[in-house]
Amino acid sequence: MLKMVLCGVNTGHSRGFIHKNNACPDYLLMVFRTPFFAILNGERVEGSSGDAILHRPGDTVIHGPISAEHEFINDWIYFTDENGGTISSLPLPFNRIVRLTDERMPSKLIAEITEEGVRDDAYSPRLISDAIYRLLSLVLRSEVQKKTEVFSKTYAQFCEIRVQILHSYGEAWTLAKMAALAGYSVSRFCALYTEFFGISPINELLNERFNIGIRLLSLHAYKISDIAEMCGFSSVHYFSNFIKQRTGKAPSEF
Repeated sequence: MLKMVLCGVNTGHSRGFIHKNNACPDYLLMVFRTPFFAILNGERVEGSSGDAILHRPGDTVIHGPISAEHEFINDWIYFTDENGGTISSLPLPFNRIVRLTDERMPSKLIAEITEEGVRDDAYSPRLISDAIYRLLSLVLRSEVQKKTEVFSKTYAQFCEIRVQILHSYGEAWTLAKMAALAGYSVSRFCALYTEFFGISPINELLNERFNIGIRLLSLHAYKISDIAEMCGFSSVHYFSNFIKQRTGKAPSEF
């Protein structure tokens, strides 16, 4: 069961306030209502209103306003997981900024937790635990949605790159040149391309060159050397071996 230790809603701080804790005593969820900075994994990052950060016990916690002139307001809750099973069952995004899909819900839930903490009857522990679980679910849902949006944008980018590569099949493509179009390393580009389209970029390019090469050979309108160059092969010998390996026939037999 999840248990509230301390919490606050719409908590304002004095100008220039910076929260520093070298070892967070419990789980901590911060929901920021104003622009802020935080030190995460040793680096300074900045966020805006509606962002959240989830910390584990023992984490270093440092955050504050963007500058001493800015106000600093947040919702927050320290909590524990008494049995240890609830938190471990959730793939929660610790120590990174999460943009919440519903900025108003955390304040509402933390206010409910505060009220139940004051009421403190037989039903309060379960209601508090459920409200904390809903908070964590909101964070997790927001993170999943963010990844989905990033995936969609990346997929659209790769579709454009794919069209560019296949339409320019005669160009002297290298993996490094392809990867540069997306701004990724070669290994990351190849992994994403294969994940999106079910084939590596080089193999798909070779398939396109093969299909175009066969069509051009069938026209009997070009020299084999010209077709090899048009399809992006560095030599007639390479082109001839490529066609023979795939069809069992030499280009001249077409």
